[in-house]
Amino acid sequence: MPIIKKANALLSEFAIFPVEPESQASLVESAIQNIESNLKGKPGFVSGTVLRSRDGLRVTSYVQWTNQESYIATQPLTGFSVPDVHLFDIFASEPSNSVLELKPSMNGLINFGIFKMKQPENQTRFVELFRQALEMVSGQSGLISTHAHRSLDGWRCINFGHWNSLEEYTTMDENRPFSSIFEEMLDLANNEYQKTLHEVVFTT
Repeated sequence: MPIIKKANALLSEFAIFPVEPESQASLVESAIQNIESNLKGKPGFVSGTVLRSRDGLRVTSYVQWTNQESYIATQPLTGFSVPDVHLFDIFASEPSNSVLELKPSMNGLINFGIFKMKQPENQTRFVELFRQALEMVSGQSGLISTHAHRSLDGWRCINFGHWNSLEEYTTMDENRPFSSIFEEMLDLANNEYQKTLHEVVFTT
């Protein structure tokens, strides 16, 4: 079972595929097949997870590796848009010792906060602000846990948030507790905002 926690020291690949709703189911199957046939069983492979967005516009493959030397990047899948692929580590979480176990039909929903740095040298300051934002969000009604990831190449930060419901996430989002620092965050990175939440459809 995939387990997300800051203390595990694993590296994780996010491969984020844009897709049209009518093709989402097919892309999910292709992403699962890629993990089962091409990645699982390779030295250093720890786990693979596939998630789909409720609006049908995204499929995300989340693969854990023991180290960068073992990492094998997910390749484009035939017939689908090229994914945004980066390797990440976890730099912060709320609660600080939180553990997220991924499995199909798990309670709650996943939100990805995806930030694309305007320049990779912005990531260091962005991470400082991101830590502050997580502390401000901590304790919000409906938030189960959140794990902040930064890409090793400096170009991305992604928050892996676990919420009880879309309604509770929306309530927080409409009155963001981190609004005082959000403007500076957006000076450093573009926010790929999606209000939709995601469901886990496969783990190994």
